[in-house]
Amino acid sequence: MTLNRIAPEAARRARRPVLQAAVDADARCGNREGYRDLLDRNSRSSPAIWAAQQASAQKFCAGCPVRPACEELALRGGIGDRASDDLVRGGRHGQDLAIDREIRQPVRLAAATAADWQHLLEVTAEVREWATPIYATGNGLPLLTA
Repeated sequence: MTLNRIAPEAARRARRPVLQAAVDADARCGNREGYRDLLDRNSRSSPAIWAAQQASAQKFCAGCPVRPACEELALRGGIGDRASDDLVRGGRHGQDLAIDREIRQPVRLAAATAADWQHLLEVTAEVREWATPIYATGNGLPLLTA
């Protein structure tokens, strides 16, 4: 684990691939099944057990070095529903994420999402520019058409 700590303001300014890479590399929950169980709701759990599990998940997320990146990804990805979502992502309930996205930060999140898409378009154009000469020569490979 490399522990790439990321501050909330840095997460807000980062593009989606940077956020995702940080979460993939250093999230405490990662691919560890024991932690995943803490964050996923069992439909057979009583409301009291689920409330305790949510509190534990929030405490667990609070110590994560990439919690701000995870939260920002959830906000930008449209994850969270005000009516029914009680899962914890980035240390926050889905309902609270939805309120941030819809009421508290809609302009900032729309701008961040638009910048993410612009970044993706730019990277795609760079890859096409780089790859076109390779495929255009043939070299026994099929020609790409855009």
